[in-house]
Amino acid sequence: MFVDPRQPGEALWPAKYPIAELVRHKAMLGSYDFAALYMGAPAPSGGGLFKDIWFAGRILDTAPANMRVARGWDTAGTEGGGDATCGVKTGQEILDGHATGRIIILDVRHARLGPDGVNKLIQVTAEIDGRGCPQREEKEGGSAGVAVIAARTKTLAGYDYAGVPVTGSKITRSKPFRAQCEAGNVYLLRAPWNAAYIQELCGFPTAKHDDRVDATSCSFNALTEARAPGDYGVTI
Repeated sequence: MFVDPRQPGEALWPAKYPIAELVRHKAMLGSYDFAALYMGAPAPSGGGLFKDIWFAGRILDTAPANMRVARGWDTAGTEGGGDATCGVKTGQEILDGHATGRIIILDVRHARLGPDGVNKLIQVTAEIDGRGCPQREEKEGGSAGVAVIAARTKTLAGYDYAGVPVTGSKITRSKPFRAQCEAGNVYLLRAPWNAAYIQELCGFPTAKHDDRVDATSCSFNALTEARAPGDYGVTI
């Protein structure tokens, strides 16, 4: 039987992959992808893509005064059952004109509604968020998805609204946000939705529903595409 002579923390091939480089890769990828790519294991010890410990002690009573923000939507159209429509508002703290690494989940709207109810929810939420908060919605493929985005664009005239093409799997789209959670950079604004939000994230991707995860991915990916300090910049 093969016995690995290395001690914990030693690299397998230090000449090619020094331990310092491996540590940097793990920080960028997160433990789930690092385990698959560098450890020969498709999941880290303990399993799961998100862990509730990542959010322990990271609930804020007040939001930072200056942030750039964006809201992402994952929509459905079956009232009272099936998948829910979810809109997640994400903020990135701005200090002295520069974006910091701190990400805050500011608000989660979640309901099972018919098409008219979805339209009203998005419109009312956009009004509450204000015109400085971009609204982004995952755009499903085909003519039906195009039609929904076109109709919503007319309804939200005057707001920064756009459909975002869905590319890659749900897991792939969640990777950038998940890496920030694991690094300890993600906080939640204290609210009644906190528990359900964390529970769904920790159940992903095997749980029955993932609308909060999809909406968060949409919001976070839209937020981090804004590179200049003034992009998506608002004061709340």
